[in-house]
Amino acid sequence: MDNPEAYLGRLKPIFIFRGLTDDQILEFAHELVVERHPPETVIFNEGDEGDSFYIIHDGAVRVRRQVGREVKQVATLVPGDFFGERSLLYSRKRSATIETGPAEVALLRLNKADFERLLRKFPQIKPNLLLSTESLDLYRRHPFKWLEPDEVVYLITRKHKLLLIQALLLPFLLAVALALAAVWLAVLTNQLWVAWVGAALELPLAAWMVWSRIDWGNDFYIVTNQRLVYLEKIIGLYDSRQEAPLNSIVSVDVQTDAVLQRWLNMGDVVVRTYSGPITLHAMTNPAALESAIKQHWLRTLTRADQAHLDEIRATLRNRLTRGFEQARLPTKPASQPKPPPPSLAEQLARTFSFRVRFEEGASVIYRKHWYMLALSLWKPSLGLFLVLMLVAIELAGWLPAALPRMAVLLVALAAFIPLAGWWLYEYIDWRNDIYMVTEDQIFDIAKKPLGAETKKSAPLGNVLSLKSERPGLIGVLLNYGTVVAQVAGADFRFEGVFDPASVQKDVYRRMEQLKNKKAAAQSAREREELAKWLKIYHDEFENPPGPGPAT
Repeated sequence: MDNPEAYLGRLKPIFIFRGLTDDQILEFAHELVVERHPPETVIFNEGDEGDSFYIIHDGAVRVRRQVGREVKQVATLVPGDFFGERSLLYSRKRSATIETGPAEVALLRLNKADFERLLRKFPQIKPNLLLSTESLDLYRRHPFKWLEPDEVVYLITRKHKLLLIQALLLPFLLAVALALAAVWLAVLTNQLWVAWVGAALELPLAAWMVWSRIDWGNDFYIVTNQRLVYLEKIIGLYDSRQEAPLNSIVSVDVQTDAVLQRWLNMGDVVVRTYSGPITLHAMTNPAALESAIKQHWLRTLTRADQAHLDEIRATLRNRLTRGFEQARLPTKPASQPKPPPPSLAEQLARTFSFRVRFEEGASVIYRKHWYMLALSLWKPSLGLFLVLMLVAIELAGWLPAALPRMAVLLVALAAFIPLAGWWLYEYIDWRNDIYMVTEDQIFDIAKKPLGAETKKSAPLGNVLSLKSERPGLIGVLLNYGTVVAQVAGADFRFEGVFDPASVQKDVYRRMEQLKNKKAAAQSAREREELAKWLKIYHDEFENPPGPGPAT
């Protein structure tokens, strides 16, 4: 590269160069070659031999992979992203197809020989690259269904393996001690059954070790192009997802408490957001992770600023092209005829619907899980069942003839009416407790039948963070739990909802839609205000009024 200084601003924020000075980054940049690829061009195909490493300088590329029998687009990479390192690090074939989009792309390419030489000269780059490749491998083994269609996963990491070793150490030592004791006793007593007993006692210790390994592997920290996510799962007991949008981040810091942690390259990454800190505990290579989070956080802010400038530029170009005539006011939409009122059958079907998620207009409404309803209904349901069984037994003639049938039926009716009323009360009480997400509000509404109604609401734009959890074995098996929306000064808790991860995703999607809508409206107002100032300038200085008539 002839002028590496011109690309320093592009390379320096990339987290793989964490730990390098500007002079070292420039030395790295000297070996890069600038390549330009026209639109809709394949850079390399899945299965090709890897011969180069690439950094995107301008434009965007699509990542496609063979998934089953289909080729699917799995990501879109933008300026500042890199690709191709996995094949060079592991001497493997390309794991995906990379192609340009509808616009030209400028890439910074490094061939394999220079790549390997620079890694030897700057060894601090390799651990940072491994953080990226290990994230890619984890993502392919653990696809996350809650991701948005346009969401790109950049990093996935787990806690340091030292924590796994600590969790395995006690059951391992107990297993070794038990094995030695069983063998010693078997030899001492010359009884083979002692060894078999020892082997049987090893099974729960082995299960303990397997459970510890799975438990360690179930916790993930994820950085996407939209948010930071912490997934925590304890098998059969607990399942939660805590997240915060990247644009809510205030600062990112690394904390290492002991010399041993620094020696093992382990530490905590503390991400402070408007709603409080999210701590990524015991991370491997925390400095690189800190740099990666900062890179994508600052990229989010830069992208928002650039979009705002592009909108201003487009507005000015449009106004200068067509003149400064007054913008037309939007016409009111034609009034729609009111739908007919629902029939009695429709009203009954709506009243006795057991749906736990449904939409009414632009609102999404959630009820508590059927399990919560069953806890309320089992007593009156059992009473009704016993009453109906009594009637069935009487009609079958199995009761003593001395009992008058009319008296039995009257007793059954006298018991049935309050039990049915009890059942209906509990059902309506469950039905009336709803959580609702509209286009700009969240609601927690509880209404007692024939009683008081409480309604709690907050602007959706005031939600600072979201967290979902499925505590307990029953919560995991039945897929119900709680979604917590943290709002300034209070927490909204959607208790006992079905599939809390999907509820959290719904709320997050509405938050993003509202944020984009507000940003677009604010940007439009600012552009119109700027256009008015330009009109005044145009009228007063570019086309000043002529002199008045002579007197």
